[in-house]
Amino acid sequence: PNCCARLVMRFVFASVVTSGVVGLAGCVTVAPPAPATLTFDRTDCTAVDLTKAVSLTPPKEQAVHYVSAPVDQTAPCAALNGAYSAYALFAIPDDTEDKTLTVGAYFEPLRILSPAVTIFDAEGRITRGFGSEEFMYRGMNYSVLFRPRANERFVMVSSDPSRVGQRYDSISIGTSATTAYTGYGTATIVSGVDSAQSRVFSYDGLAQVTVNDADTKEEAAAPRP
Repeated sequence: PNCCARLVMRFVFASVVTSGVVGLAGCVTVAPPAPATLTFDRTDCTAVDLTKAVSLTPPKEQAVHYVSAPVDQTAPCAALNGAYSAYALFAIPDDTEDKTLTVGAYFEPLRILSPAVTIFDAEGRITRGFGSEEFMYRGMNYSVLFRPRANERFVMVSSDPSRVGQRYDSISIGTSATTAYTGYGTATIVSGVDSAQSRVFSYDGLAQVTVNDADTKEEAAAPRP
């Protein structure tokens, strides 16, 4: 009996230890969503660096192409219109005849980058910008929509201080499906789901560009001079 008791105790102890190890291995720390950044105090800002542009040209022609880049403490910083701002710079595709660009800020859980969008030519000269009235909420981003002109090579997303601290409240609407077992099989019940969401415009956030191509069968264009 004593032998059996010791055997049972060892088995229970081993089970507890094994379960504990598995439990520890399954623990994953998830960083909380970043809050809005309401102040900007960087002093390392210089001129816009055209060599840091992120390409908007997909590996192959496709109808929709998404490119994102952070505008935060890790991003380059420049003096823009008399004020300092971090920025993300994107290189416009050479073939622009059938392309439309949606440029702005992606909705994060708690914040939205307050975006300013500026377009440059090959020499880094500003060709145009966009007023606040030209920004709209499009799906999961706050953005402007435009067709690139022949002389335009770069588009930049920086932060606009005029919106920082303002709140954007929205309602997310979707559906939820639940499977229930009955005496004759299963039944799926679909119901509507909505949740209130609130985000604050921020100096920091995620810039996003959507490239829409109306003709994906055309041949690649020669690089522009």
